Amino acid sequence: MKRTRTGLLSMVAAAALAMGLAPGTALAHGGSGHGGSDHSDDWRNNDDQRRLVNVLRHVTDEYRWLENAKADGYEEITKCIEDRGVGAMGFHYAKNDLIDDKTQARKPEVLVYMPNKYGRYKLVAVEFISTAAHQPSIAGVKFETGPFEGSWALHAWIWRDNPSGMFAAYNPDLRCPK
Repeated sequence: MKRTRTGLLSMVAAAALAMGLAPGTALAHGGSGHGGSDHSDDWRNNDDQRRLVNVLRHVTDEYRWLENAKADGYEEITKCIEDRGVGAMGFHYAKNDLIDDKTQARKPEVLVYMPNKYGRYKLVAVEFISTAAHQPSIAGVKFETGPFEGSWALHAWIWRDNPSGMFAAYNPDLRCPK
């Protein structure tokens, strides 16, 4: 079934609201949110994961500044997401045309931003969202339960170090702005 761009944005927004999401609250993507056993902190020693990170950095380089992502059709779907004691994910911007049952390294569905010390939003991570019938994986990393029913999600902290691991959902070094 083909979903419209507006329909998917509405679905993601409705799922976020149904989960009690408001600015500064956490979005549960299932799992521990800390990366789990399949999310190796040692991604540099895994050829597939290292290649994935390099590809993601290459294809998102132009999106490191939020205005470029918006100009290319990415739209805000959440305010900053934080789980006290665990860390933050950031502000999520999605390109709804990409949300489907496929996972393509060169086309991340969601870009995750945090403001720098000057208040400019900078790309810190990407998030893959899939509506696949079965739990997908990319570069050997399994997705966790996603933000809306029937979805799967996986973060990759390609532009910001994450002590919890490259593929953890939350970054303990980040806090949402007040």
